[in-house]
Amino acid sequence: MSYAPLNPSIQQIRLLVLSPGDPDAPITCSTDTVSLLDFPSYEALSYVWGSPLDPPSITFNGHERFPVTANLFTALKYLRYRDRKRVLWVDAVCINQKDIEERNAQVRLMGEIYKGARPVLVWLGQEDEGSDEALGLLSSLDQESIEGLGREEEITLFSFYFELVKKPWFTRIWTVQELVLAMGAEPLVGLGWKWVSWTKLFRIWDIVSERQFSEMPGISLSLPADDTVVEESQTLRPVNIKLALLNNLRAAITNNGGDNLRNLLLNTHTSQATEPRDRIFAIRGMLHSSEQDGITVDYARPVSTVYAEAVAHIFRKGQGPAFLAGCKLAGPAFKNGEQEEIWPSWLPRFGAEKLLSGSKFFPPSTIEGGVSGVGGTATNGEVDVDLRTLRIKGMWVDAVKERIVFGRTMEECIGKLRKIENLIAQAGNLAEENKEKRPYLHGYKGKEPLWRVLVTDKKYSAGTFDRAPEKYGEMYETLLNRLPGSSFFITDTGFFGIGPATIENGDSLAIWFGAPVPFVLRHLKRSEGSNGENVVHLVVGVAYVAGIMDGEMVDEVYCEDLEDDTTFIIQ
Repeated sequence: MSYAPLNPSIQQIRLLVLSPGDPDAPITCSTDTVSLLDFPSYEALSYVWGSPLDPPSITFNGHERFPVTANLFTALKYLRYRDRKRVLWVDAVCINQKDIEERNAQVRLMGEIYKGARPVLVWLGQEDEGSDEALGLLSSLDQESIEGLGREEEITLFSFYFELVKKPWFTRIWTVQELVLAMGAEPLVGLGWKWVSWTKLFRIWDIVSERQFSEMPGISLSLPADDTVVEESQTLRPVNIKLALLNNLRAAITNNGGDNLRNLLLNTHTSQATEPRDRIFAIRGMLHSSEQDGITVDYARPVSTVYAEAVAHIFRKGQGPAFLAGCKLAGPAFKNGEQEEIWPSWLPRFGAEKLLSGSKFFPPSTIEGGVSGVGGTATNGEVDVDLRTLRIKGMWVDAVKERIVFGRTMEECIGKLRKIENLIAQAGNLAEENKEKRPYLHGYKGKEPLWRVLVTDKKYSAGTFDRAPEKYGEMYETLLNRLPGSSFFITDTGFFGIGPATIENGDSLAIWFGAPVPFVLRHLKRSEGSNGENVVHLVVGVAYVAGIMDGEMVDEVYCEDLEDDTTFIIQ
């Protein structure tokens, strides 16, 4: 089937006209081309595409065998009226998915499409056991009846919400934008035939969860100050986080007209994106309108170019160093499966992966806002127009002399502890031998004891060497669970710390102003530039370096003019 072309200059879109029919009748629909500038009336469907395998067919614009996913096929059956047409916008069929240029143009309009929908229909799937009862109860409640809910009804709703957020809709990145930008009318949330407004769904959850969680000691109800720092696996509040985060995003963007790219990426870091470019494209519509032109929607561009443009945008906003410090970076010689090109080492591996894998190396002060630099919002760093070279200011720390790579299991990690203690002794000797070399750094090297990095099986009481009591076991195992995939290292002049397993002897440690952790750099080549010969580096990752994790080296060494800054060239 061929689509008639759309005119992007007048913001044309296609609307799906769903013909009436009984639940078991074949699905028949057609399209109507309209301009958003004319403020057409339509509802927009927010749903999960699902598997493309064995697709059922509908009759579409006269063609009887137009394939759609099983999820969409089922949604249309539930959405169809018996006695009148229904006008919808559905991305899978209203956009010619085989036409890259049209797809690009329509994705650029996606924010406006969902803003103009009256309303957005969040369809979570077919009814579950007990969902009709719970949604019926939700629909019947008003402010007074909520206050008078009986305990049995409250427990029913509490259980319903926990099952609700397991729905695939809550895991996808596109659905975040589709809900958050639903401004034309109150969005509706449906399971099967039952529907409830988003505002009521969230308000009742807020009340029910407060009552239920208040009976469970040790569970906090509020979101952390920076919800991107705390992993969901570390808390018993997954429902509260998912619903509250979506609601807070919706309120913030409605009130402020959008958010910045850094915040949106971090607030959607657990959302999944099948198409890796959608990690960026799916949140573009939530940016402030003045910033949207900085993101080019083009599915023909390499993934690395899309990501590099996004990072360049974040650096222009003065948020680059701290942002990269919290991401899993490509590192040396990383190749994306879609292209054979080697990525710039400083690019985050967005894709479907979680962003904050580097956070295990952060110092505790990071949660309180501390950084190893001249401020968390320092305007530092820029990406060259080639989108492959990052130039960023900072200062050298030292070079890695020796490292021990931890194993993949706890037993392997335990087996390395004696070697690590020997390395610590060696680091102490190196620090003493080099105390006249950059003497202002000497005091940092013995500042933080080894037990802050590793726990040995000794009871912490003066004058004894008893085995650690059983109560230390949980803390000890938690520590060792963080070690696999990491390495322990010492430097030429006696620093020591923990970093990624890919660290090699000879790698350098550097502080980037505005970042909360030191970075590990690897020499790549020398490049002749306008200012003479420059060293080009790859970034390996971030590290925890004992004694310098609270910004003190910058405050006391750089700011006191004991050393000059360096411009690092990273590729």
